[in-house]
Amino acid sequence: MKNKKIVLTTLVPISHRTSEENLGLGYLKASLEKRGYNVTIIDGWLGELTLDEVYQKIRENEDLLFVGISSYMQNNEDSIKLIKKLKKDDIKVVCGGFGPTFFPEVFLKEGADFVIRGEGEIPIVELANCLEKNLSFERVRGLSWCIGNKYFNNTASMLGDLDIYPFPSRETINQVLSKKSSVNMVTSRGCSGNCDFCSVIAFFKKSQGKKWRTRSIKNIVDEIEILYKQGVNLIKMVDDSFIDGDRNEDWCKAFAEEINKRNIKVRLRGQIRADKVSDAILYHLKRAGFFSFACGIENGSTTALARMNKTATVHDNEKALELFNKHNYIVQMGYILFDRFTTVDELWENYYFLKKHMFTVTKGIFSEMYSAEGTLLNEKLKSSNILMKGNSLSGNNTYQIKDRDASIIYTQLKDWHKSHSYIYDMTIDPLSAPKNISNESIDTLLLIANDLKRKDLEVFKKILIARKKQEDLNIQNLVETSQSFYKAHHDKVKSLYKKENLKYNAECNPFIR
Repeated sequence: MKNKKIVLTTLVPISHRTSEENLGLGYLKASLEKRGYNVTIIDGWLGELTLDEVYQKIRENEDLLFVGISSYMQNNEDSIKLIKKLKKDDIKVVCGGFGPTFFPEVFLKEGADFVIRGEGEIPIVELANCLEKNLSFERVRGLSWCIGNKYFNNTASMLGDLDIYPFPSRETINQVLSKKSSVNMVTSRGCSGNCDFCSVIAFFKKSQGKKWRTRSIKNIVDEIEILYKQGVNLIKMVDDSFIDGDRNEDWCKAFAEEINKRNIKVRLRGQIRADKVSDAILYHLKRAGFFSFACGIENGSTTALARMNKTATVHDNEKALELFNKHNYIVQMGYILFDRFTTVDELWENYYFLKKHMFTVTKGIFSEMYSAEGTLLNEKLKSSNILMKGNSLSGNNTYQIKDRDASIIYTQLKDWHKSHSYIYDMTIDPLSAPKNISNESIDTLLLIANDLKRKDLEVFKKILIARKKQEDLNIQNLVETSQSFYKAHHDKVKSLYKKENLKYNAECNPFIR
């Protein structure tokens, strides 16, 4: 074991979601420990720790080689505050994650000694070795640093054969299980899609290598089996695209057979693209233990999907949803209702699309395309001088919807959704970030979510009709007359949380304030 210690940490994000396991820190710890380093994880989100409490826990460790901070759009600003506190104590700081990958110079300017861009398993070990032995770090892949006012950025490379890397450390697994949360796993890296709004695509484009890489079935099921023997029966696959590359119907069949051969009984949730869905794929994944998927449907209009550069068509989306329903999956439908060029005709198309697929779980009737730093969308809008600059560290810039009537509908629908978004998010959280609760409670939450969706669609239609007639609609009046409806549903959800011993300590959705 090496003499000096390494602390890896992440802070509480501004989020409407409950905390989840940080798999990235687990992978970094496992890679470092394989090389003999003494590593501990302080997960501020899982541990419900304030910035100062995380800082104090870090300071309890003596003779630190460095502190690694995993930072992303919703906790970038607090991460920088932590950097400044640690630098006052002359502690070496290494930053990684989405935030530092997109904004390396910002983090270095604010005091970080190093930034690791892209996937960190290899570079963090290389850097640790350089710091421990006082060697030159100038050839560490994906590393950014500065000397004076000059910034240096080494080329970042994506991992190759994923099977050769150790399974992630599960240091925080007891915290996860105590919250009745799913344990996270990742069976592949990247996505072969090219949606122009997607930060994941933008993140991987920052590195050289294949866009999508997979682990072998044996390697995946080996990890599932280890978790199962530790008492885990609910796993969330956090792959950006679970069915991609050469994963097809035969792969899904072989995956299910390997799980069943070992008599593993787990419930699985994942994320899948609509154009990858088939009857056989869903059948075999059901046999493997999948009961729920997130699927980026995004829109019910052909013209809107084309603007997003989606590979799936409206027909693909319709077919996928029919198959999900046939195989009795819970489906959280990713949806983007508004973008810069949304029209009223497209909004009517989406109204009918959403009404047709009532069984799906959504995050509410209002949603908009975010112009995140680094995405193709952001570059397009920036080059057209359309962007109204937002807070770059939060990662999203704003823009005005071009069509006047669509813009009015946008404002009205946003005002409507803000009035009850907290109830909506609390209702779907145990479904989207699945919790280990009874089937009866799952069914109850689905019914409540369906009721909320039906109410939203009623209001959506009223707004569309009023705009067609060029009439003003008093949204505040609709909000006030609906208060008893939302209170009754909120009470039902709170009662269910109490029954299942769940805790919802998230914030109101920061993206619709």
